[in-house]
Amino acid sequence: MIRPSFKAANATATTHPDGSYAFGVTPDRNTRYRVVAAGPPAVRSAPVRVTVAPAFRTRLRYLRLGRVRIAIVALHPAGMRWGGRRTLWYLGQPGRSRLRRVTATTSREVAPRRTLLRATLRVPRAGRFAFAACFNARSRRALGGPADHRRCHRRRFASGPYQGRGRAPFGYPAHRAIKRAARYLGGRSGVKSFAIVTNEDRLYGTNVDTQFVSASVVKAMLLVAYLRLLDAQHHSLSASDRAILGPMIQRSDNSAATAIWQRVGDGRLRDLARAAGMRNFSISGIWANAMITAADQATYFFEMDKLIPPQFRGYARFLLSHIVGYESWGIPAVARGRGWKVYFKGGWRPTSRGQLVHQVARLRRGHNRIAIAVMTDGDPSMGYGIATIEGVTRRLLAGQP
Repeated sequence: MIRPSFKAANATATTHPDGSYAFGVTPDRNTRYRVVAAGPPAVRSAPVRVTVAPAFRTRLRYLRLGRVRIAIVALHPAGMRWGGRRTLWYLGQPGRSRLRRVTATTSREVAPRRTLLRATLRVPRAGRFAFAACFNARSRRALGGPADHRRCHRRRFASGPYQGRGRAPFGYPAHRAIKRAARYLGGRSGVKSFAIVTNEDRLYGTNVDTQFVSASVVKAMLLVAYLRLLDAQHHSLSASDRAILGPMIQRSDNSAATAIWQRVGDGRLRDLARAAGMRNFSISGIWANAMITAADQATYFFEMDKLIPPQFRGYARFLLSHIVGYESWGIPAVARGRGWKVYFKGGWRPTSRGQLVHQVARLRRGHNRIAIAVMTDGDPSMGYGIATIEGVTRRLLAGQP
């Protein structure tokens, strides 16, 4: 008995005794195949669709300040013209069907069969995250199934080929150190709050949005608001400016603070708060009655350099790092002995609850930068409040960055 031979594309096969046959092909894109008998009788099979899954290589590089650089190399047949396409990037939590759009870049063809999709994204939370990239091109239909051919949505991502997962580092201080500080603060008397911005630019703490009367902490905002006013007026620092700003920060002089506040007014303080991204800052009446939160102040100190005109940054840093010794308790008392450069401001005053003691600081050590804000009210004494701030700081700075 002669068994007929079949041919499809460049592959041939001979049927087995039971009539079955098999052959292999290696398409580089979605293809439809039809099997035709090599000899009489003329027989043709129904078309068979073969889907070629998109192939890509992904590399993640974790940068400082909670950022990740993602490079996806899409492998495709020649002639697809995928370079120069607007690429939308999406980010979200693993296991969720929809990711949120965060930025857009442009694809680049790096070889005839390779297109690079690259972006630097900020991951707002430590731990696992999911990402995806999407671009529109008619030739995308050459690879993958219908779910891979959806057009890029401007806000959300449902499905597509170029996606993956990563794990963002937590950063310093470690999660266990932050939890120890929270437990310690929970055992202290009075109304209290602390916030820490880690070296990955993520904020943690307890009661971070509780409002407190500022006392002298707001003087760090008065300093920057006045330097921004000088810059807006195209003025340099005069000797009289230094004679007021120096005592206001280095000795926490209240008369100097009042003089600066009268020049900048509540409006410029509110403008500075908006520029810093503060959500719960308010002021009505004298500067000392401004209302602040640990979250806002930690964020402000962490980003303060960006808010200061460049020509005045060195001067502001000098003032905030050269406060008189009898006011350098709390965070600097702990951090300086561990090798940190500390820029800080404290505030204290009696209230209806007892004693109020606050301190906020930005700490630098090598390439590491963190910010700490500790707010307390209703302390039995100022010494008790200082001990609370030092206890929180000591637990946060345990271990090496």
